[in-house]
Formats: sequence, C-alpha cells, structure tokens
Amino acid sequence: MAFVFRPAVWRGGVLHELPRPVPVLRIQETWDAEKFKVPLVDGDRLVGLSRNGVDIVVQGQVGSQAGALKLTEEAMATAIEALRTALHVSADDDFFWLFVFYDAATSTYRHFRQCSTVKFEWDLSDGHLFTYAATIHAQDPVLHATGPE
Repeated sequence: MAFVFRPAVWRGGVLHELPRPVPVLRIQETWDAEKFKVPLVDGDRLVGLSRNGVDIVVQGQVGSQAGALKLTEEAMATAIEALRTALHVSADDDFFWLFVFYDAATSTYRHFRQCSTVKFEWDLSDGHLFTYAATIHAQDPVLHATGPE
C-alpha cells in the first residue's frame, strides 16, 4: 500500500505521529467575498472571492503511536503529554506542518503548512483508552504534496 493515512506534526525536523486510531480528521474550508445587491433586481453578485485559512478537527484515541502499543495509563499519559508539546505554538515563527497522508512511492506527504493549535482537549476518564480532540488552524489553505524540508 503506497498511499496511506498518516496524521503527524512536522516541526523543526522532528516528526511526531498522532496517537492512533484517528477516527475523525475533518477539514473545514471557507471563502470570503464581497456581496453586492441591487435593490428591486433579482439576484446578487459576489466579487473578490478568496480562500480563508483551513480549520482541521482531529479526534483520536491513544491506543498506539508510531506503531508502538500504549497499554498502560502511564504510557497513554506520556503520549498525551508529547502530543500537547508537539501541538503547542508560542510565537509567530513557531508554526508546524500537519501531515495527513504519506505516499511511500514518492516519499512525499500531503500536508498543510503554517499550522497552529486553536483548541486541545483530552479525556482521561477511561483508564483503558484515553481520547483527545484538537482544532488546528492552517493559515496556508493549500494542501501541499512534498517531503519534509
């Protein structure tokens, strides 16, 4: 299988795979425009259409990470702490790339750039399987297809 779903954060030359499984990765795109309407004339006109940044909602469970099972509460907590660190942005030049797919045939990732975390939640109430949810904003709306740089 050459093309696979592999959500991960890429920052500063370090790849941090999101804990798996990731049953939800939803991408929300919006556009901006100016709408003009002439009174008493049917219809309207949109001008200046441009794509806004992209919001990405990720929901996952801490069952494994980078192929290693997380079977204890300590291992799951350590994975959540590492994810918190990977998603933390504290300055304008601290953005990350969010990888979505990996293409082994070309060694490239489909990814968003200039990403920052808007919201991060984690649920520790089930000692058998911790869950998390993150809302990530990509200022660059382009879905790039390159290798890590």
